[in-house]
Amino acid sequence: MNAFTELWRALLGWLDLLTAQPGAAGKFNLSRVGLVNATGFYVVAALSSIAVPGIAGGIVPGWMQVAVGLLFNLLLLLAILLATWGTARLLRVGVLAIAVPSIYALGIVEVLSLPLVFVRSDAAAIALLGVRGFMFYRAAREAGRLGIGVSVAFAILCIVLLAAIPLGLYMLLGGGQGIG
Repeated sequence: MNAFTELWRALLGWLDLLTAQPGAAGKFNLSRVGLVNATGFYVVAALSSIAVPGIAGGIVPGWMQVAVGLLFNLLLLLAILLATWGTARLLRVGVLAIAVPSIYALGIVEVLSLPLVFVRSDAAAIALLGVRGFMFYRAAREAGRLGIGVSVAFAILCIVLLAAIPLGLYMLLGGGQGIG
């Protein structure tokens, strides 16, 4: 199966996961190759979220801006992978069963958020976190076969990581400057 076919099946799998259709988890390639393809899709989505706003504004982003933006997105990906690995390890379930749909969820929301780049609204950012949280919940609940409470906890952990990492990096790289 090639990467585009796998991406299409993952999109269909996510539509089925979001609408609670039976057999939705079977549409994902829950192997190492599937993990690599999901990561590749997320990297392409992250690169597009870096390049599209700049190009639409008439400014081509420089290599340093692309590198820093990609590094930031890879940090978010690493955080989600660590949360997935820890959850799966603690509960003795397959890591890939949760990781592959979760990474696709990150990429899908990244692509869907491209039109919202020019809105720059706190409400839009919070709504996107909510969408990601629901998708993490569905990935853990259906694909990972976890209980409701554990799936909610996994989704909350992922959302806290996605919200705390940018704030923590801002505080670390801000040189001790206040926000006021």
